[in-house]
Amino acid sequence: MIGRRVSRFSALSTYVAALYAFLYLPLAVMFVFSFNDARRNVVWKGFTLSWYGRLFHDAELIGALGTSLRLALTAAAIASVLGLLASYAMARHPAFKGRQTYNALFSVPLMMPEVVMGVSLLAFFVRVRIPLDFGSLACAHALIALPYTISSIRARLLSLRDSRLEDAAMDLGATEWQAFRKITLPLAWPAIFSGALLAFTVSFEDFVTTFFIAGIGIVTMPIKVYSMMKFGVTPEINALACCLLALTMLLLAGNRLLSRDPAAR
Repeated sequence: MIGRRVSRFSALSTYVAALYAFLYLPLAVMFVFSFNDARRNVVWKGFTLSWYGRLFHDAELIGALGTSLRLALTAAAIASVLGLLASYAMARHPAFKGRQTYNALFSVPLMMPEVVMGVSLLAFFVRVRIPLDFGSLACAHALIALPYTISSIRARLLSLRDSRLEDAAMDLGATEWQAFRKITLPLAWPAIFSGALLAFTVSFEDFVTTFFIAGIGIVTMPIKVYSMMKFGVTPEINALACCLLALTMLLLAGNRLLSRDPAAR
C-alpha cells in the first residue's frame, strides 16, 4: 500500500514538473536570450545589456507603447464605469425584467472568437459610418474587457448585500444616490480597481481586434511587435517581451492583492 502511494506521488510530481516546464521553460529561454550578444537567437555568444538600451531608445517602439498605454487606460475607465453600473443593477435590483438575459449577454465577448468579434465590430463601424480612430478602438477594447469588470464588481456587491448598510443609510434619510456614493462605492473600490487592472491587461495585449479596427496611423504595441517579428525574433523583441511580462506580473499581483479578503490584507 505504501509503495503504491509513493509510486502515485512520484508520477504526480513528474506530471506537475513536466507541466510547469512546458509552461515556463519558453519564458526562461526568452529571458536568457534577451541578454544574448548576437543578432539572431541561435547561438549564445555572450552577455550584454545593449538590447535593453536599444529598446528604450527606439522612438517608434516608445510611441507604440504610449499608444497602447493610453488605449488601455481609456478602455479600462470605460469598462469600469459601465461594469459598475451593470453590476449595481444586477446586484441591487435582482427583480428587474430580463436580468438573466442581460447577464448572459455580458458573457458573450468571453465566448466569442476574437476574429469574429473583430470582423463584426469592423462591419458595424463601417455600416454606421463611425470613423476607425482611437475612440472607436477604445470602445471596442472596453466591450471586450467589460465581462472582466462586471464579474469582479458584481461579486463584491453580492458579498455586501447582507450588510444592509445602504438600507440603514436610507432609513436615516439618505437618498439611494447618497447611499451608493458614500457607502457602496467606498466598499466596492477594491473590486472596481481589480476589474480595471484586468481590463487594462486585456486591452494592452489585444492584437486581433486591434488589427481589424485600428485606423491609419494607430500603431499599438502588439501591432508593432508583429511587424518586427516579420524579420525574425531578435534579442530586442525578447527584451521587449520580458518588460511586458514584468508589467503583466505586476498588474496580476496587484489584482491578486486587491481580490483578497480585507481582513487578510
